[in-house]
Amino acid sequence: MHITVAPASPKTGQAAIRALLRDPSNPTVRGYYRDINRVPAEFKDDPRFEAVQGDVENAGTLDFSGSDAVLNITPPVYQDIDSVAHAHLVSENVKAAVKRAGSVKRLVLLSSIGAQYDHGTGEILTNHEAEVVLRDAAPEVVVVRASYFMENWASSLETLPSGFFFTTVTPVDRPLNMIAVRDIGATLAGELLATGGALPSNPHVFELRGPRDYSSLDVQKAFEEVTGRSIELRAVGRDELAGFYAAVFPPSVAARFTAMTESFLEGGVLYEDPRPTREKKYGTTELAEVLRELLNEA
Repeated sequence: MHITVAPASPKTGQAAIRALLRDPSNPTVRGYYRDINRVPAEFKDDPRFEAVQGDVENAGTLDFSGSDAVLNITPPVYQDIDSVAHAHLVSENVKAAVKRAGSVKRLVLLSSIGAQYDHGTGEILTNHEAEVVLRDAAPEVVVVRASYFMENWASSLETLPSGFFFTTVTPVDRPLNMIAVRDIGATLAGELLATGGALPSNPHVFELRGPRDYSSLDVQKAFEEVTGRSIELRAVGRDELAGFYAAVFPPSVAARFTAMTESFLEGGVLYEDPRPTREKKYGTTELAEVLRELLNEA
């Protein structure tokens, strides 16, 4: 079986490739990289892995010929551009490459919780756009809507040496589901390897959740557990979100992230989630395990 991952550089793409290369069925894997120097050494050394220079923004660089299945990850953009238009462009490019190949039986799309909504979710709207474009891209389409990445807390490593971290997940005792990247990768790999099997619906859409919900207070406890020290939790209130993100991102990006965060707060589209994804699957990795690894890698 031959599987293509485009793009391959995101951490979720790397996790999926890692899981595929470890699978006893021995699939071959092709990964697309804008910068070929970003190919991890562990993949370069595997004879079943092929790194290809290509860019989902450039349709002419994508050749999925011979692929049985394709994994697509909508790349985030941190420039002052229309991110939804960008998501439309790259999704159309991937769809065209799938059609040109003629061999692709299944497309697996990594999406996000909340992608079923066409308004009020900020950055998540890029995932909605990808789902709309790619829903009929291949004979079999699987959409994996992942919950909040545990690895998002990596941004806290910058302030932990000073004994504190910021959180935009408020109120601080409100639980939010979180999933580890390794569990996302394993799930994506499993869906790719199941190509040719029967789907309960097409496109088949499910939500991928971690083993439990965590509040910001739970994150604080986990950080204290893995660091062995007291860590202060500094909550970013709703009225502080715009300024908080503006200090890190260009204006349009800050606005998208502010709107996305507000969608989870009281009154937001995702606070009540009136149209939840019906099917759910679960990972097994706990938050403390991920935080410990992030600290060890820092």
